[in-house]
Amino acid sequence: MNYKITKIDAAVDQLDWAIKLFLEKSAYVSAMTLASAAEDIIGGALKGSSGFLKVKQPPKGKAELLGSGLSNPYFDEETSWVTYLKDMRDEETAEIDLETEAIQYLVRGITSLFAYDQSLSSESPRFIEWLNKNKPEILNDLEFLK
Repeated sequence: MNYKITKIDAAVDQLDWAIKLFLEKSAYVSAMTLASAAEDIIGGALKGSSGFLKVKQPPKGKAELLGSGLSNPYFDEETSWVTYLKDMRDEETAEIDLETEAIQYLVRGITSLFAYDQSLSSESPRFIEWLNKNKPEILNDLEFLK
């Protein structure tokens, strides 16, 4: 059966499944992969400008909506689990905090969607609730999600 779907709809679906995998299965690698793919699609719709970067340094006049910019170590754009994997030999291992990395990718996807059209995916409120309960320091930097 054929379906009509926009690329943003596909990205939102990927983001929702990433959140479900994170919350329900602790499937951090799969959550990161899907959230990263969603952010790439939405970033393309934002003309290559990641919504995450817009939130990290909000434009003048948007501080009341987006907060004063991100300062939390959860949002270090230079840190990426992919960075660890690219140069590794097949038999090597890396020790990384997969939950923290997954949180970073999910927040990036959520903020990109919000920057695109000021919406949240259907699973985003559940993830935000989880953040509020388990990692409230993250929400301090993401005023628009409260």
